[in-house]
Amino acid sequence: MFSYYGSKYRLSSTYPGPINDLIIEPFAGSACYSLYWSNTIMFKTNVILYDINPIICEIWDYLINVKESEILRLPIGLAGEKIPSSLSIGAKRLIGFWSTKGSSVPSNIYTNNDHKYYFWSEKVKHRIANQLQFIRHWKIFNDCYSNIPNRPATWYIDPPYQESGEHYKYSDIDYNHLGQWSRSRAGRIIVCEHNQADWLPFNTLSRSQGMRKNNVELIYTQDNNGY
Repeated sequence: MFSYYGSKYRLSSTYPGPINDLIIEPFAGSACYSLYWSNTIMFKTNVILYDINPIICEIWDYLINVKESEILRLPIGLAGEKIPSSLSIGAKRLIGFWSTKGSSVPSNIYTNNDHKYYFWSEKVKHRIANQLQFIRHWKIFNDCYSNIPNRPATWYIDPPYQESGEHYKYSDIDYNHLGQWSRSRAGRIIVCEHNQADWLPFNTLSRSQGMRKNNVELIYTQDNNGY
């Protein structure tokens, strides 16, 4: 639905799938895991998103409730032009994230829109409009992970990383507490991390070559089947 720093849509298929009809993401971001698996599995998946960042909650609240026709009417600007202030907050956030790929904050100007699939464009608008039907039943809450009630679900836990979380505005996390909290969830637990993280006994999920170093995506999984 929108580009966000740390999004994992390409990796989503490599994570274990949901074990029931509820996915909870305590660090929602762009919710790529929920988007991927909601469109892959045969049964309808309920999704509850949480994020402490109000900007993320604004954009998800907008996407869950906006009409397809409104998305299709959103303006396409030239690179360097300001995103119109007359738009709703959610619309400005949506365009802003598409105008600055892989950022943790939305832009307030249009950027390169030459590539019709990767930046804000008519193609992107139609793709979003076509997917809105799949998220109408989703819920979003502006709250900290520690306040989320424990219930049987597939818990996809993708926090700001221990090593590079400073790129997020809300990155002050007690990882020891988060580790204990994660392990106590009912159902399937999937925790994401990176490189040298040590607050859970992580395993390697994938490796890739970055500009400065090798990047190692880590995963911790646990099934609390007894709830």
